[in-house]
Amino acid sequence: MPASPEILFVNMPPFESYFADAAPHLGMLYVMTSLRRRGHSVGYLDCSRRGTRRSQILDAIRGAAPRMVCFSVDTDNLYNVGHMSKVLKKEFGEDLLILLGGPASQGQPEDIMNAGVADVLVIGEGEFSACEVADALLKGEGRLEDVAGICYRTPEGLKFTAPRDPIENLDSVPIPDRDFLPKDHVYEASIITGRGCPFRCTFCFEGRMGNKYRHRSPENILREIESLVERYKRPFIVINDDTFTSDIQHTKTVLRMIRERFTPWKDLVMFCEVRVDMVSRHPELVEDLVSAGVNRIQLGVESADLGVLKDYKRLNVKPDLVEKVVRWFHEAGIASIYCGFIAGGPKETRETLATTMRFAERLLHEVAPGTFECNCSFLTPLAGTELFARPQDYGLTLLDPGLKTSSNFNFPVVATEHLSVEEINNFRGHFVDTIRDGVQRIIGTLPREKMELHIRLKREFNVSTMYSEQMVVFPRMQYYWDMVGEHAYEAASELPDSEILERFPTRVPAFTRMDSGRVTIRQGASDLTLSPIGTQVYGLCSGKLKGREIVDEMHTRFNGSAPPYAELQSDVISFVRSLDRNYALFLKDY
Repeated sequence: MPASPEILFVNMPPFESYFADAAPHLGMLYVMTSLRRRGHSVGYLDCSRRGTRRSQILDAIRGAAPRMVCFSVDTDNLYNVGHMSKVLKKEFGEDLLILLGGPASQGQPEDIMNAGVADVLVIGEGEFSACEVADALLKGEGRLEDVAGICYRTPEGLKFTAPRDPIENLDSVPIPDRDFLPKDHVYEASIITGRGCPFRCTFCFEGRMGNKYRHRSPENILREIESLVERYKRPFIVINDDTFTSDIQHTKTVLRMIRERFTPWKDLVMFCEVRVDMVSRHPELVEDLVSAGVNRIQLGVESADLGVLKDYKRLNVKPDLVEKVVRWFHEAGIASIYCGFIAGGPKETRETLATTMRFAERLLHEVAPGTFECNCSFLTPLAGTELFARPQDYGLTLLDPGLKTSSNFNFPVVATEHLSVEEINNFRGHFVDTIRDGVQRIIGTLPREKMELHIRLKREFNVSTMYSEQMVVFPRMQYYWDMVGEHAYEAASELPDSEILERFPTRVPAFTRMDSGRVTIRQGASDLTLSPIGTQVYGLCSGKLKGREIVDEMHTRFNGSAPPYAELQSDVISFVRSLDRNYALFLKDY
């Protein structure tokens, strides 16, 4: 960043935020890029890495000596940003200006301003408002009271200006400049293609804030994707907005342009959120997404109970539609379908939770084994949502309206008419344990090509799925995939018999059990017990002998009673292939 930026943005996400896991803060990047284009000197301090100390933040601000410090606020870091604003005013004096913005600004502006001592809060989309605030406070151009869409502090109290309309032409907003990001940290390649939401889910504030859905032009989106491919070289691109498939024709145009410009896996792989109702009405979208390089999707399922879904205003994602769409994507060969569920919904009961649990298990074991994965979070009514405004109408009791105990939707904050907070909490733990155990049972039954998709996402793009994460339970399988695949050794299925004879079969490190001349290979998804002859061949797979030499050694060991050499050779090759299929050896070439 500049040696002495006039404006310093400080990214200070909560501990459990995904911003702490290499996701760049696109909202801040958008505003910083706009400010710099406006002529302001801007710097960026990323405190997202876990373990950042307050002294480090203060030292960085002291060294940069900005006139204005800016923070993004959400429900999880609201109190921390408030505390930090007080520290900064005390440390650097009242002349240091503090500007806030972020997703929580529309739903709880007074809470944000009252939590600390910030001077100004930008409400809603901040690119234009922040520029006008900076012009007024740093250049003396204009007055705060004339800047639409802000709240600012005066001796008489908080003052709100006229609301600012959402930005209609999103192409007028500059593409985020990732040169602001520190060079010593690896960030994911993420993008936002649209803003606002046309839907009115009762648990979500996005569609309740009057933010109509708008999207960038396909050409503008492609320009940013091209810049991401250029910067990150074969990236896994995360499309962050959950409304990407809300306008079908727009989505299809974007996907077509991506297909024409890039080759999936060779140039990029992508993630996006998908709406079940839109895909169920337009099944061709499945092939459009997969052929453009989308290899992981997310579906908002929430619940399998129709009553709960009705209160969420989510009857457009009924379980039968979810199952159909999940099956379509699974059959299309996508690597991962990640579904989100919610525990503790309106009028939730033990029976509704059990219905949701059974549905998730069905998707995992019967509909899309090896593809389906999911999580369950706690219902967390946010300020600005219908559930927050009228909890009693939905049979909810808000135990912590200020969300002082909440952390990234991972701590229960409501009770229902029929369920205590303890029951809701314990169900979520049961849900997560059940799905995890199910994934572990499935791993050993998956076709190799399905498991290889998860391995490739992890190895080539550093993207973990539940399947690659749970493979750690099976060291034999994990070690095998460390040695086999693209940029490693070929699997036996990729090699002709003649090549296997020239390779050096090498046992994967694994504990074994020996009994009556038989060896049982352990530490896989299942134990593998070999015949006495197979045990001898396995012993020779030490990585010291070629396949051909193992055949010769076994021929000698038979001491004149061996089958014809060609038959023995064929048997050894078949056995080596079997051990490879069962993750018990790999084939070195030296």
